[in-house]
Amino acid sequence: MARNERILVVDDDPDALQLIATLLSGEGYVVERATDGPSGLAKAKAQLPDLVLLDIAMPGMDGLAVCDKLRFDPKTRDVPIIFLSAKGDGDTVALASVLDAYAFIRKPFKPEELLGEVRNCLNTFGRKKP
Repeated sequence: MARNERILVVDDDPDALQLIATLLSGEGYVVERATDGPSGLAKAKAQLPDLVLLDIAMPGMDGLAVCDKLRFDPKTRDVPIIFLSAKGDGDTVALASVLDAYAFIRKPFKPEELLGEVRNCLNTFGRKKP
């Protein structure tokens, strides 16, 4: 099934990045990848994806900092974000909520959980660009 939705996946773990990209591509999504916070931020600003899947624990600029910068920029403030992280403590989840994340998915995740959240998010927000 062909889709027009573009999803940016930002994760410093190459295995996780490959798994997520394969799952999403298999559903027909157009997938862009970034392996760290700064490149994820740059790609999000340049490409304005329909959704960003963002790992929290990354060296240098973590996912929370990336999200904060995306929310501060008028161009990217409305791009929905789903956090992915092995860190699932209450403080991290609460901070993700404060940063207006659509969802928080704890790693390891089930493929159907990830795909369900992606579908729900895209159905809720729709395609924002022409």
